[in-house]
Amino acid sequence: MTTIKLKPNGKLSIDIALSAVWCIFVLAVSGCNIALMNPIRIVLLIVGFALAAFYIYKYSGKDKEAKIMAVVTIAAIAVRTLYVLYTGAEQRQHDLGEFETFHGYAYHSEYIEYLLNNHKLLDEDITQHWQFYHPPFSHAVSALFFAIYRKLAPASYAHNWDALQCLSLFYSLVTLAVLKKFIELWNLTPKGKTIAYITVALLPEFIVFSGSLNNDPLAITLAISAFYLAWVWYNDEKKSFLKLMGISLCIGFGMMAKISAGLIAFPIGFMMLKAFFESKKKLKMVWQYLVFLAVCAPLGLWYQVRNYIKWQVPLTYVARPDIEASPRQLIAPMPFWRRFLAFEEGVDYNIITETLNQACFDDEYYREHMILAMIGYLLLTAFTVFTITILINFIVNWIKDRDMMNLVMSILLISQLISYVYFCYSYAYTCTMEYRYIVLTCIPAAYYSGKAMKNGPNLLSLFTKVFVYAVAVTSFALYCLAWMLDVQLF
Repeated sequence: MTTIKLKPNGKLSIDIALSAVWCIFVLAVSGCNIALMNPIRIVLLIVGFALAAFYIYKYSGKDKEAKIMAVVTIAAIAVRTLYVLYTGAEQRQHDLGEFETFHGYAYHSEYIEYLLNNHKLLDEDITQHWQFYHPPFSHAVSALFFAIYRKLAPASYAHNWDALQCLSLFYSLVTLAVLKKFIELWNLTPKGKTIAYITVALLPEFIVFSGSLNNDPLAITLAISAFYLAWVWYNDEKKSFLKLMGISLCIGFGMMAKISAGLIAFPIGFMMLKAFFESKKKLKMVWQYLVFLAVCAPLGLWYQVRNYIKWQVPLTYVARPDIEASPRQLIAPMPFWRRFLAFEEGVDYNIITETLNQACFDDEYYREHMILAMIGYLLLTAFTVFTITILINFIVNWIKDRDMMNLVMSILLISQLISYVYFCYSYAYTCTMEYRYIVLTCIPAAYYSGKAMKNGPNLLSLFTKVFVYAVAVTSFALYCLAWMLDVQLF
């Protein structure tokens, strides 16, 4: 087994710290709200970003690929920050509701406010309170953060809920930093690593996550961190117990943010199982694994167990949308094949087309704006072709290179897709077909795209590279200009 030697003073902790500094700076200068900006604040933000960009570029490395990755990182930070500034706390959100508006304790906003004001969980049947079925970690962090913010900020900012986007921006930047570090460990060529990084750095969903106030951003950040740590742990000859506990904490807290984060356990579990059979100290690993479960399981499942004990809510309960209020969300029973192969006009139940559309636009509708519609059309076309190249690269890679990384990535990809298809059928609603539920598939997508630079035929390598760049450029352009949808200048 090939082992990975990490530098003891690696940059990931520094990158995370700098991400926190940047997010706090953005909050202090702008309040994460473009309406609060004035010329002085704009200048401060631009100067701050210029200094950050200079630092990233200067200390990125001297080779060409490192410089390209530095430029991509700068672009990724820029578009995420801009997205946060022009997207309000109640814009482009999922099931958030409105802050300081009572809807019977149903939305994420009310969940955050309830914890903020009461310092305890809602002690009522969660099946009667829609989004309250989610575990509380993300909402609790948001409530605590806003409580601190209100004490430190001027009194006039006490209702500036946009400040919460400082957290989502931080989660998004940490995800970016972890993925960059993770990709550096992959068995790819320098060009392959660059392509892999571009694939995830400017992915539309990650840009949207930078301003999302639901529990998706934190859950995904922790799931990706767990996957990264698991790969480091597996390739460590000593199989560090501390790293194993780090994995356990990331999975546990990830599930405490959103139970679906636990799906990352499929590839991680495979690595742990393989490490066990390869080890000569199996008894030692048994007790380490028991400690792993003793930490991870209570963290990840205590809220579901609580709800089962109090109100007999099934452990796998997922709230269903209000069909009386939105009857068009319900998908009528139909043959299995139609959910994948029906392409007629007006079809809104095709899992493939709806997921591709969500991956690019995340529920937003850009077709009524000419410029955004043109960019969006190019993005959707590029993303569709890019998805096809992933499938081809997946097959080619299995023919040419059946190593451990390939196997782990395949398990991640297949487990995500199977669970997603099952979810789409079990909860037959149009709102179920959203890419944010399977955004972790971007990791194997990045890996197989990077491998194409070495394993794929020349034409396939060229196609992969072209459409990775096409998705990145059009995604960057769309989300730099999406504010035009709100002001309707054209």
